[in-house]
Amino acid sequence: MTSGSNPDTQSSAAERARSSFATLAEGFDHQARRYGSRTFLRQKRDKVWRDFSWGAIAEAAAKLRAGLLRFGLKPGDRVAILADNSPEWVIVDQAALGMGAIVVPLYTTSSAEETRHVINDSGARVVAAGGDELVKKLLGFGSSIPGVEAIVAIHPGASARERSFGTAPVMTLESASAAEPAPVAPGKRDDLATFIYTSGTTGDSKGVMLTHGNILSNAADSIEVLDLNETDSTLSFLPVAHSFERTGGYYAVTLAGGTISYAEGLAQVAGNLLETNPTVVLVVPRLLEVIHTRVRRMVETGSPLRRRLFEAALGAGMRATEYRLRKEPLPATLAAQMALYRKLVFHRIRAIFGNRLRYLVSGGAPLSPDIFRFFAAAEVPLVEGYGLTEASPVVSVNLLGGGTRIGTVGRPLPSVKVKTAPDGELLVHGPNVMKGYFRLEQDTREAIDSEGWLHTGDMAEIDSEGFIRITDRKKEIIVLSGGKNVSPAKLENKLIGDPFIAQACVVGDRRKHLVALLVPNLENLRDFLKENGLEGKPVEEIAHSPQLRALFQARLRELNKHLSDVEAIVGFSVLSEPFTQENGELTPTLKLRRKMIQAHYRDRIEALYGGGD
Repeated sequence: MTSGSNPDTQSSAAERARSSFATLAEGFDHQARRYGSRTFLRQKRDKVWRDFSWGAIAEAAAKLRAGLLRFGLKPGDRVAILADNSPEWVIVDQAALGMGAIVVPLYTTSSAEETRHVINDSGARVVAAGGDELVKKLLGFGSSIPGVEAIVAIHPGASARERSFGTAPVMTLESASAAEPAPVAPGKRDDLATFIYTSGTTGDSKGVMLTHGNILSNAADSIEVLDLNETDSTLSFLPVAHSFERTGGYYAVTLAGGTISYAEGLAQVAGNLLETNPTVVLVVPRLLEVIHTRVRRMVETGSPLRRRLFEAALGAGMRATEYRLRKEPLPATLAAQMALYRKLVFHRIRAIFGNRLRYLVSGGAPLSPDIFRFFAAAEVPLVEGYGLTEASPVVSVNLLGGGTRIGTVGRPLPSVKVKTAPDGELLVHGPNVMKGYFRLEQDTREAIDSEGWLHTGDMAEIDSEGFIRITDRKKEIIVLSGGKNVSPAKLENKLIGDPFIAQACVVGDRRKHLVALLVPNLENLRDFLKENGLEGKPVEEIAHSPQLRALFQARLRELNKHLSDVEAIVGFSVLSEPFTQENGELTPTLKLRRKMIQAHYRDRIEALYGGGD
């Protein structure tokens, strides 16, 4: 994209999103008419990056919109999208939003039971599916999704032959579209734009009702604080079905006039970053943890000189970070050291993300302060945000320079107000707060009080300068049988800080003490496995080996020395399988679903407590 083509200022783009557009579709339509043939979306197909212009996406959306109207859809009807990130996702989204329909995103990684629940609970009349396997998944539901009147196969190369789905048709994107486009219908900011079903760490997912105004206000704030503009480009690899990617990586970039490239998949992200050279990338902490681990691994397998150089550079970088955060100039000696280490060490880490990066934005789950310090030391421009789907989703963000305080999630966005309840729960107020949960009036009343404050479920502290520190999940605090409260998230962060532990789940509610389920980091254990004759053995055998158990016992013994008596991990079990989305143990942003994990490993947990407590 070009940077000299009469670019919008950041403030005007944010202001239009905040007050000039009534709906998201109106905002997109404005941008499409403004930018026309310029590239809006990019996707790699048949090993070649292909460009999709603003005008082409707008025309395809308008023709599909006309087809949906011809099919009989009305404003307020629900259109579900079951597809990976793609230009077709945007086409369906804009087609539906532009006629006043409500978009219901579905995760391609969700179980059949969860997918069926969302389709039925939302009352979706049409489901767009990207890929033959996902179409087959929907066809397999048969009469168990009785409200669905049509399936639209939106992937390139979908069969033009229409099949039947009960009495409903299965169409392609082309056959579902009309020859003549339909314009964007007028709407209001208070109109519902989407139901986003919260993945939930416990219980059934609930449909969060977000209006066009909710999302527009949040996108406007994001544009303002991150200074997004038409010269920006992003690599999109987090699921656009999630509110973080949807608002930050799609709508905000769209309203700023930027370009979005779609990654081929998580395994190809590293290569795609170098190919697309983005300026802004949304990430989850787990990706940063993986990169950190791999960098550390490379250093540890290098020569002693290389290891000493890296540690010296990291130490200097962390000292320099403290000066930057205080907006103070570096002392001459430290500045000279950083100039050297920048060339010898840090440029290799920054190069992972290309050479145009302005921001990595971490969200979706808490980021370990140690990981933050590592990337900050290497001068990788990293900011951490906090939010929840019910807030559209961004509440606060740590900004570069003096706008960052490591260990916090920053200060609230311009349109957002925050405070803590008497019990320490974080409350949020602003135009980004959801309308409520679909058909769940009691749950809505519990979440949003009579004065419009959203109760986040997160425990927090707010300092005198407005920085928010999240201390725990209100409902996830473990209460031991002796009455002591313990934060499982705090302990889990300490556990996965160990290079030999990839994942951890701490258990102990209403028990006398704590235990943990641990997933080993086999990549970092390669030397250990070789030394102990376990190299090449099945994972199940490794997990149950006395050698690995002895290693973990020693690591936990050392960790417990730095914990209070009530926080000590008394027992543990080593798992041979990681927690994943596919088995229902992780949310799409890779947070633990504790209820599901504890159900899956009930026997292991009971054995750790001797069959009882």
